[in-house]
Amino acid sequence: MRTTTKTWTTLILAGAFALTACNGDDSGDSDASATSTMTSPTTTTTTSTSTDPTTTTTTTDPTTDPTTTTTDPTTGETETTGGDPFVFDETPADQLTKVDRMGMPAINTAVITSKDDYNAASPADDANGDFVAEIVANIEGFHMALDGELMGAGLTPCPTMECVEVAAPFVVPDTLKIDLAGTAGFPNGRKLADPVMDVTLALVLLDIKNGTHGVTTLAELPLNPPANDKAFLGDFPYLADPH
Repeated sequence: MRTTTKTWTTLILAGAFALTACNGDDSGDSDASATSTMTSPTTTTTTSTSTDPTTTTTTTDPTTDPTTTTTDPTTGETETTGGDPFVFDETPADQLTKVDRMGMPAINTAVITSKDDYNAASPADDANGDFVAEIVANIEGFHMALDGELMGAGLTPCPTMECVEVAAPFVVPDTLKIDLAGTAGFPNGRKLADPVMDVTLALVLLDIKNGTHGVTTLAELPLNPPANDKAFLGDFPYLADPH
């Protein structure tokens, strides 16, 4: 989770409240344990000092949980707990630097060589053919390394350019695609149980163009585990419980 300027401002204000509680003017009602200040007709800010002089609790909205900031007296480090668990970076997109992108599984990781350039690029650059040459070169390398193994397993590899021809519509541009009128399931969208890697490997390794194999050939072996080791849930969030 990124820390925004707003978050740092909250920490600084909380630290100021802590210092005020510990070192402020002792004049006034010595028995008072809390001070309330009306900052608007709808928002109340309350500072409470507990028996621990290094802890303050600040409530900026009576309808939300308070935020507690604790300062370690030996290190001066602060820790904030409570409050809204979601903090979003509101920096305009044109002021950010893109460091990663991923569409179809394994494309960025397996067939792209110039990863920094690829991560900084866009699907429009893919469609322009900027990365086709290295994709073809890497797929050719896979065939040089694996065709013997495939034939030994009774499978028919595809010539490199035929594989590229079959896979290109799914890879260039590198985006996840869905046709609402089509059958749901990878590569038309992606369901949790879809064998996406087996299908992707079939597209770039096997003779699918001539009908020798289908896109599910490797999934039916199966090349990878045929199912998740725990059943998926029937309701949101659908993923199995952590284990």
